[in-house]
Amino acid sequence: MVDQTLPEIVAVHEKNKAIKHEKKIIEQQKKHELFIEGRNQLDKIANAYNKAENSEFKNLYKQKWFELVKVYAKKIEEIK
Repeated sequence: MVDQTLPEIVAVHEKNKAIKHEKKIIEQQKKHELFIEGRNQLDKIANAYNKAENSEFKNLYKQKWFELVKVYAKKIEEIK
């Protein structure tokens, strides 16, 4: 009787391993997408800062850049 249930147990175990692996891959993709999104947004603000001729705009872009860093830091913490 043990021999009959052993393959079923192994199959369930393998299925659970596959599900865990898929979840891990999805989580890694989300982290990577978040990283790319954050980098792109920060790059846009940095480029705007570099192109700005007015010191007030430079200060505004600098402030927004630091605020955005905090936003993405919070998002990264939420993922963990």
